[in-house]
Amino acid sequence: MEAQTIEIFMSVVAIVTNASWLPQLSRLIRRKQSDDFSLWTTLILLVNNVMWFAYAGYIGSIAFTIQQGLALIMILFFGSLIIKYRTTNYLFSDNFIQKWGWTR
Repeated sequence: MEAQTIEIFMSVVAIVTNASWLPQLSRLIRRKQSDDFSLWTTLILLVNNVMWFAYAGYIGSIAFTIQQGLALIMILFFGSLIIKYRTTNYLFSDNFIQKWGWTR
């Protein structure tokens, strides 16, 4: 297969793969409550994807850049909704805060 054909195919795969965020986003928007979503996990995913996005640009892969760019957009949107709909502490549980004597 030609390299261009593989890049086009993988670009389509990247778009379809990032559609996996849609059920979570739909649930979050429908329920308007995000306490059961981990902000820590979202932060780790964000850092991870920023690094992969930079690497994709460095190696010049169009498909990889598209995939990582779409993933970054979804993670940022998802994270902003987690923060918007959060009713508990953002990063630490109430028990953790009380144990260490921090106040809200």
